[in-house]
Amino acid sequence: MPKQMAYKSGNIIFFTGDKDERIFILQSGSVELKAVDIRTKMAVTEMVKQGEFFGVKNALVHKPRTDTARALSDCLVVMITVQEFEKNISPNKELMEKMMINFSKTLRSLHYDTETLLGMEEFKGEKEEGMLAIAKAYYNSERYYTAVDMAEKIIRDIPEPKNKDAVSEFIGAARVKASAMAEQEMKEAVITTETDESESRAIKQFSNPVFNRFSKKYTDGTVIISELTKAKSFYFVQSGAVVIEKYINGVMKRYGLIKPGEIFGEMEIIQDSVRQTSAIARGSVTCLKFSRENFNSVVISNPAVAMIMLRLICKRIFEQRRNLQILCIKDLSARIADIMLMCIENEGARGEDEDDMKRKINVTIEDIALLAGLPVPATRDELNKFSARNKIAIYDGYIIVSNIMDMKRTVDTYYTNLEEEEEKKKQQQQAKK
Repeated sequence: MPKQMAYKSGNIIFFTGDKDERIFILQSGSVELKAVDIRTKMAVTEMVKQGEFFGVKNALVHKPRTDTARALSDCLVVMITVQEFEKNISPNKELMEKMMINFSKTLRSLHYDTETLLGMEEFKGEKEEGMLAIAKAYYNSERYYTAVDMAEKIIRDIPEPKNKDAVSEFIGAARVKASAMAEQEMKEAVITTETDESESRAIKQFSNPVFNRFSKKYTDGTVIISELTKAKSFYFVQSGAVVIEKYINGVMKRYGLIKPGEIFGEMEIIQDSVRQTSAIARGSVTCLKFSRENFNSVVISNPAVAMIMLRLICKRIFEQRRNLQILCIKDLSARIADIMLMCIENEGARGEDEDDMKRKINVTIEDIALLAGLPVPATRDELNKFSARNKIAIYDGYIIVSNIMDMKRTVDTYYTNLEEEEEKKKQQQQAKK
């Protein structure tokens, strides 16, 4: 049952790092949410308005709090559980849509911070020029089938391409390469990440025969969504996996992997914007393809699906926070060690028994380079340092981490040294005063 709680001015409702799944609604008084900006390390403050929810994102995806909630005046709040939120709040179409919009803005802000950190500037050229640049990036990384598919979208999506002959010539050259490397192009990944409760419910929800008419199949390397194009559809993955990538500084950076039970392409539908990323089929993929017009009937009007969507957005917020935190690590060895820890977390990789610290992660040197925001040669050099000390073993398509505690110690040492340096700076500044 919902529970009304009173807090005195100055009381802490929850702290950063707390692990609890309570959701709050402010009834009266004022509450402040304070967090630390990942990039600048500066304090960021947000005021909660009366009638607003707070603590939702963390509760829905079972993550520690990322901010501290403090009562600025005597206040009353209503505390509800995730189950109560799902039962009583998800049927409220207007409220759920408002939350999706607000959370999607948070996610987009995190993407913007990541792009800024990587030195990426928003593409300001014409759509045709940008799509061709993306096609060439796939070609240069020897993903020829995807390069062909991306270039062909220029011909299909743009009525009168200015450089139609050049695009056609590029398609011809890429097709030759694609044929020669048909067996090598984007081999199907082994997806070891466990399906969580939300994804399992999603698969069950969309298995109804009524959805069969929305089913689409895609072959390995097919461009399902193209960056820079107008958002017209969103997708639910029934089988296979979809890689989300973005064109950054001449290369494609991997943003995430969409598994069965997850939705993609919805962000631009919610925000009514141009596609910010591309979605590429990894292996054989079956999706349900929904139009923009389906969004209200399929998502907003269906409480179960709306909850799936809201959880998914929250999950991506925390994944992007994690990626951004990694990119802020200045020591390259610590950055790459944390990437390997993140991959282990995401894949749910486990040892043979409780005492076994060895882990296998299905990533390549190129994957780690993209996640680290580093050139492949620099990434290879750092990985070879780990390999020379028998910390990892590098294979074609995967990496064996000998002991995850070695990776954790590397990362923990970095942050400990960082805290010590900051403390010294504070002491020096105080001494000058």
